[in-house]
Amino acid sequence: DVIAAQEFSSANALNTFVGVLNSATGSPGDWAAAPFLDGPDSESVLVYRTSKVTFVRVVTVAVGGNPPEQPRNTYRYDFRPAGYGDVPANTIAVYNVHLKSGDTTDDIARRLLETTRIRDNAETLPAGTHFMMAGDTNTQSSNQTAYVQLVGSQAVNTGRFYDPINSPGPWNNNANFRYIHTQDPIGAGGMDDRHDQILVS
Repeated sequence: DVIAAQEFSSANALNTFVGVLNSATGSPGDWAAAPFLDGPDSESVLVYRTSKVTFVRVVTVAVGGNPPEQPRNTYRYDFRPAGYGDVPANTIAVYNVHLKSGDTTDDIARRLLETTRIRDNAETLPAGTHFMMAGDTNTQSSNQTAYVQLVGSQAVNTGRFYDPINSPGPWNNNANFRYIHTQDPIGAGGMDDRHDQILVS
């Protein structure tokens, strides 16, 4: 009922995507999009079924820019199940991400900056709010600082995320993790990494 997607280039692309969803055979025809916000590079978007979800707001959590800044904006989309009252316990906040790719020291530092800002923002949510992060983390291992920043225990844990499949390790090109790989880097070479993740509160 909710799709968090990345790498959209324009509002027209988002509108086209929604149109395809609504015109597909068997579609309920009630798909809509949260407002498209335009920042540097490509954008993350949220699409949802209006009969199932009430969209509340989109918040720009952090703004992207040139190094050492994060490359893209980070957005938080707040919604609640349709028919539920506007209270924190009924609210779900989705951090839709496309973190910095690459494995250089600079890339890793920029990913850490992104996830630090996400966790800091999650700590400010009203008590009782449910939250999650979904998207392309570009993270090759559970030891990388960006992932640890999200799921690790800290002095303040109100913004802590949890990995629902609890599968730590070196995910990159590791057959032991083939069942949770999400990326096929060359289109026909097989899955080799767990870049796409959903983490929850």
